[in-house]
Amino acid sequence: MLPRIEYSVTVPVPVDAAFQAFQDLGRLLHRGIYNEASWVEGKPWQVGSRLRYVIVQPVCTTVSAVVTSISPHRTISLINHALGVTTEQNVTFGPDPKGGTRVRMTMDFVGKSTELSESAVRDAITFVTKDALDSVVALCRRRSSSGTGK
Repeated sequence: MLPRIEYSVTVPVPVDAAFQAFQDLGRLLHRGIYNEASWVEGKPWQVGSRLRYVIVQPVCTTVSAVVTSISPHRTISLINHALGVTTEQNVTFGPDPKGGTRVRMTMDFVGKSTELSESAVRDAITFVTKDALDSVVALCRRRSSSGTGK
């Protein structure tokens, strides 16, 4: 079995708004974690499109990612490469029984970094996974409190 990181959050918005918030790469920037999050090939959020993330915390690295599948308002899957490690990222969106939307991310990873120990790799992937979804929560809360909804 592949090593796996799992994390989920509930956001106070409908599924479509949570899905749109996840797709907003701007949520990752200007917080001292990412220096860049940009599309380098293809149309945004289309299968085969490529992203580049320049991360400065918890470790300095550049992540190359490709969208492998997308089902609007339900799932997004990507393959990420950095530091000798390949990660399959799956994000799902669904209604939470208590209201709002449950967003769940899993990161299955393989490979061996020449720069980081196995535990440091796991810690970095855990940090990035939690930050990705926590930043969705923050964006959804800002949007819902400002009344924009989207």
